[in-house]
Amino acid sequence: MQNTDRPLRFGQCRQRRCGALLLLAAWAPTLTLTAQGVAATAEVKAALVYNFLKFTEWPGEAASDPLVLCVVNPDRRTEAAFAAVHGRAIAQRPIQVRTLAAADSTTRCHLLYLHDGNARELQQLSAGQPALLTVGDRENFVDAGGAIGLVELDGRMQFKVNLDVMRRGSYKVSAQLLKLAINNR
Repeated sequence: MQNTDRPLRFGQCRQRRCGALLLLAAWAPTLTLTAQGVAATAEVKAALVYNFLKFTEWPGEAASDPLVLCVVNPDRRTEAAFAAVHGRAIAQRPIQVRTLAAADSTTRCHLLYLHDGNARELQQLSAGQPALLTVGDRENFVDAGGAIGLVELDGRMQFKVNLDVMRRGSYKVSAQLLKLAINNR
């Protein structure tokens, strides 16, 4: 049986992955925040971060190595939302979710999600780590040097990307995913 869950390279699109990207394209821009408020927001953010992991490749790694998703400074709702991602697999690579304090090391992380993180924390945690994909939910996150920033616009969760940061990274993000960003700077 052919493995159809392998990470995409720029411009590649496997039939199953394209379907998932189309579903994400239709779903992500319309993720309306409901009356459930913060809990629903945390779940939407965790789902988006999961998809960022799914459509990113870290070259040179063994196919069986776990993907490590580190969440910095989560509140209880955010921690619970990301717990739903722990143990899932992408391309037969298990996802490990780790909760970190701002002073913890991120050397084993693939994706770093800064919940309500500021620019100082971002720079401190990601310094000298080109393989670290950074995602945050502060409005100015991409301007502060983060790779992907989650933003709420008109009651919908969307994302911005910092292409300069992504080009310097030791990872490859699917071009199809990048097309879904609300900016391309």
